[in-house]
Amino acid sequence: MVSDIEKRIHEGMPGYIEALKRLVRIPSISFDNFDQKYVLDSAEAVKAMFTEAGYTNVQFLLPPSGRPTVYAESLTSPENPTILLYAHHDVQPPMREHLWDTKPFEPEIRGDRIYGRGTSDDKAGIITHVAACEQVRKALGDKGPNLKFIIEGEEESGSAGFAEILAKNAELLKCDAVIIADLGNFAKGTPSITTTLRGMSAVNVTVKSAKAPLHSGSWSGPIPDPGQALCRMISALTDKDGNIAIPHFEDGIVKPTPEELESYGSLGYSEETFRKEGGVLDCVKLNVPGDKILETLWRRPSIVVTAMEVGSRTNAGNVLQDSAYARIGIRLAPGMDADACTQMLVEFLQQSVPNGLECSITAEDGANPFTTDIAHPFFKKMSEAMAEAYGQPTKFIGCGASIPGAELFRSTLGDIPILMTGLEDPECAAHGENESLYLPDFEHGIVAEALFFASLT
Repeated sequence: MVSDIEKRIHEGMPGYIEALKRLVRIPSISFDNFDQKYVLDSAEAVKAMFTEAGYTNVQFLLPPSGRPTVYAESLTSPENPTILLYAHHDVQPPMREHLWDTKPFEPEIRGDRIYGRGTSDDKAGIITHVAACEQVRKALGDKGPNLKFIIEGEEESGSAGFAEILAKNAELLKCDAVIIADLGNFAKGTPSITTTLRGMSAVNVTVKSAKAPLHSGSWSGPIPDPGQALCRMISALTDKDGNIAIPHFEDGIVKPTPEELESYGSLGYSEETFRKEGGVLDCVKLNVPGDKILETLWRRPSIVVTAMEVGSRTNAGNVLQDSAYARIGIRLAPGMDADACTQMLVEFLQQSVPNGLECSITAEDGANPFTTDIAHPFFKKMSEAMAEAYGQPTKFIGCGASIPGAELFRSTLGDIPILMTGLEDPECAAHGENESLYLPDFEHGIVAEALFFASLT
């Protein structure tokens, strides 16, 4: 059966690539300042794909924003296990379009990669689910597992309505396990299952010293400069090595086990590789030694200034600005609580405001860190299926990013296995310019998922 499934998937790859191209051509950016018509167009395209393939109960699940999540199912028997398959059809903005080598929403194959926004994050996840399901239906018929699909429409903009969707449809989505196809492999050709995610939150900070900008020659000196004041507030958050200075901020961290640390070490990841993949300048000294990079990315918190504004670079003049703004993002290690840590960040910033400047801070919705227990037999089955498909041993890895849906699935559906896979790799440039998908792993990922389904019979 394994060879038959692999053969059929290989023969079907041209069609799966074309299906991916059709989805990538739709600029389904789910941020409010972009035309949301395209998110609806994308949802309609995914819905049509399911309908044409003969899935049942195909429908939209609508969050308050109106950005549709698409649901479909392929049910066999109540006696068979039920797997819920997650991906998302919305994408990030193209960023700096002049840095793309091709048009962001016109997919193009160059060598062994296909380029375009959403190729790896996460429209390939949709096609992987659909293609694997197609093959298991052909191979097993009613003997295969029950498969349910939930394809979200606003993951990239924060999944603000996803909790409501899950809560309203908990009975519809009831299952024995979830596969989240929105992560990636540790390297090209290295099959990987993610077992930990960092959480995230962010705050928006504005400090103000005057009612309007002032002539710097006439007013600077006596009046505190908001830009420098905000810089002092930000610099107080960490020490020179990047360690967070907020009292009790890290109290809840769950340290990695010796087995997890041994697994990290077995990946053979080097500082040289990290620098190359991240484009880190040679002159920059890292905050941690090379053998601590993965542990820091996966199991330690961080604070990053993601935006800062004091006046305008294009209209700079001799002006004492009246205010300064920054968006400060935090990544949270397993064991930390997003709400509590956000509140500690807010209070620390408020206590750090110099010279009594007016300070306003607003917090964004956060997501808690996530860990999963790999003791369930489904993890062994998935690991074996991926190793068979890729021809390489499967690695269990962490991820420094956040997937809000992971914890939401657990809190809504109970303590069931949540298997986090995906097709991103260090070269894919997800969220950046020239996003791409490694085509050999696209095929490997479809085969792996189909073999996992077959193993459940």
